[in-house]
Amino acid sequence: MDHDSAPLLANCTDVSVPFEERPPSNEPIINGINIQTPPSEDAPATRDPAEYYEFSLRGRCSFRLRLVFFNVFLTIMTVLSSLMMATTLPLFSGSMVTESSTDEYPVLFFTALWFPFFFLCLVLINKLIDPAMSLKSTTSHRVMALVGGMNSLNGVLVVYASDPDRTSPQLQAILGTSVIPFTVICRYIILRKGVSRARLVCTGIVLIGLFISLEPVIWSIDLPGGGGDSSGGRHSKGFAQVVWPFVFTLGFLPLGILNTLIERELKRDQTESLVFQAWVQLYSTIIICLLFWTDFIPGFGGASNPSEFWENLKYGFNCMYGQDPACSDAVLYAILFIIGYCLANLFIFLLVRFAEGAVYAVIVQALVTPLGAIFWTLFKADPSFHWEPVFNLATAFVLVGLVIMVPAVVFYNYFGSQEAKKAAEKQAEKDQY
Repeated sequence: MDHDSAPLLANCTDVSVPFEERPPSNEPIINGINIQTPPSEDAPATRDPAEYYEFSLRGRCSFRLRLVFFNVFLTIMTVLSSLMMATTLPLFSGSMVTESSTDEYPVLFFTALWFPFFFLCLVLINKLIDPAMSLKSTTSHRVMALVGGMNSLNGVLVVYASDPDRTSPQLQAILGTSVIPFTVICRYIILRKGVSRARLVCTGIVLIGLFISLEPVIWSIDLPGGGGDSSGGRHSKGFAQVVWPFVFTLGFLPLGILNTLIERELKRDQTESLVFQAWVQLYSTIIICLLFWTDFIPGFGGASNPSEFWENLKYGFNCMYGQDPACSDAVLYAILFIIGYCLANLFIFLLVRFAEGAVYAVIVQALVTPLGAIFWTLFKADPSFHWEPVFNLATAFVLVGLVIMVPAVVFYNYFGSQEAKKAAEKQAEKDQY
């Protein structure tokens, strides 16, 4: 087999030795699966081990995957899962909100309860795959609680401010791009890591492509209902018209801090990704529960007294579990959103750890905006979700934006890999002397 062209190399050897009798491995772990970085018998001795990820299952069977293919896989899965999350959230939120209940807190509360359960199940499954996996977190609980708090704060600010009556959908699509500069700035302040000139250019090209894809939203070009505005013209007026877009934008600052902290912790080889994620999601759920009082803030939440708050929670529970025929669609949308959210978080964490870092992760996620626009040219949500493709000038803008963004993302990852190789070579030269 040609090792230079084969993306996947199998090496299932030495299966006669029981796993329990094997010496303990000091190799780094990816999701509880051992990564063997030294070259195996199947690889030439001159092969740079950093070009491969090698996995072992229960110490008995291993396979090696080229680094470039592994990063491509993580990138594609991040985009697809984030797209699933982004397209199902408005469907789920819209099915939970009716004329009798406009409270967004139940959407946050009842979905957050499932996230730690999902990641705990992944941890247990990984423990079965690799019994040597440690369940003890190497990251301090203070840091994991801080990451969970940033995640909760992002959810509360963005979900409440995303009401079309408060921040128009057109403006939301534009303000959501603020996560990219926020992450770049936070990464520099917290980690003292800048972005090289080549990757900075790629980031700028991604933003240019993103704004081109948003031109139909900005100028309401060929968009039904004036750019997809579902609020019926009931936008905030006066001071509130400025405050709510500011709150929506501010909600992405915690996300920039979160992305940076994730990179700092997960770049340490001893940090086990799934254990870290499970604790973060648990702390995030606890903090969302403790933030129930935000629903009572006048002009911010949807409850004016404890009785109304309780009624809204009961209504949300009945929608989530199919007991209210008025919002029966919420069950399916909730399942799809929860799966999309969990998978998106899983692959984003892995992308931050095993690819270039936090900036690359948010650039990859920027692809979700034009892809989501294409999705909604193929499907319509009203009066119920259905297939109704529409191709017009707006679609052309989105496609042009994607054509610009995708190569920029690819080259960003390429330049990051080249810089990492040069840094490794310089470090090797220093070690020799």
